[in-house]
Amino acid sequence: MAGSRNEKKGKLSLALVGLGLAAVIVALLIGYVSRSDRKRLSLPFEEFSASSQRLARDICLIDKAISDGFYTMGIPQEKIHFVSVLPRQKLGYNWDFNSVEARIPGRQSVLKTGREIRSRISNLKIPVQIKIERESDNEVVYNIYRNSLHTHKLKIIVDRHQAPHRVSCPKIGIIIDDLGYDSSLASAFMKLDLPLTFSVLPFTPYTRLIAQEARKGGREIMLHLPLEPIRYPGINPGDGVLLVSMDREMILEVLERDLSQIPFASGVNNHMGSRFTESEEKMMIVLAELKRRGLYFIDSKTTAKSVAYRVAKKMDLRTASRDIFLDNGLSEHALKIQMERLLSLSRHRGRAIGIGHPHKETLKLLKRYQATLNNETEIVPVSNLVN
Repeated sequence: MAGSRNEKKGKLSLALVGLGLAAVIVALLIGYVSRSDRKRLSLPFEEFSASSQRLARDICLIDKAISDGFYTMGIPQEKIHFVSVLPRQKLGYNWDFNSVEARIPGRQSVLKTGREIRSRISNLKIPVQIKIERESDNEVVYNIYRNSLHTHKLKIIVDRHQAPHRVSCPKIGIIIDDLGYDSSLASAFMKLDLPLTFSVLPFTPYTRLIAQEARKGGREIMLHLPLEPIRYPGINPGDGVLLVSMDREMILEVLERDLSQIPFASGVNNHMGSRFTESEEKMMIVLAELKRRGLYFIDSKTTAKSVAYRVAKKMDLRTASRDIFLDNGLSEHALKIQMERLLSLSRHRGRAIGIGHPHKETLKLLKRYQATLNNETEIVPVSNLVN
């Protein structure tokens, strides 16, 4: 009898071990599938084509050559001003055109500084050209092109005149776009000591969870509204997308479904939308409904031809537009340059809006600049910056 009982116990133990191993294997498989699904479901953060991505990488190299040139010549960061950053579009490319002004202390040579930067740019292994607009002992002006695309205007002048007006405490709004596919990364952004604005995509695995957590944390929440890009359906903004082929009734029906995903959203900005935001007729339908609901609209400016901001202003809708994409390039240097652009624009204009995405690199950037942003600017919910 004892032997029989021991035999049964042995079989039971083996069965339990087998069940335990099976449970572990199933858990690992579920985790793998879950990760695979997340990768499969994840959307491209923006609608840049491969050619525009190559252009963005080349612009980052030009940026680095300029900043390294200034550093080599001992020009302090506070003497370098980003005057404007404007979206441009040509030959199927999308990029931000940068106007930079540097004021050189009188003891240093403007011409020598200009030559140092020209040399660094000319040595880049990319198709870049520099056209000299002006070159003298007091001022040099260079226009920089990547192939035929005008990417930078660089002005270097002797610092004899009054510096451009700098706002003592400028306001900055930072939107984190494309939330919905990674709840843990979204939570990490919420833990930053910065009142970021969270823009959440509809119909994602974590749409409601992220929006509710952000709301509990007292953060401003937006609907990140999917709009048709030029390359649709090759590039797909995801579920709930508004298309230019839709009539008024269909646009309003889909918009209603999208808004119902985040009923407590304060405003809306566009996800992709390079085709849709170029249509005044279609944008008027969307913007009129947002105005009726008391929501504001931020134009993400995914195309230089967007009419969204202009139409919203004409309709007296609370509105603003994006100034800087913080993380089109994810290298440490590219991220630093974009943050410095955002800071510089805010100092000279009094306000600026930056858009980032749920990348680990973007999270590290914001952590690194957290003290600077809080000490030198006022970070505000983006609703504070609408007209």
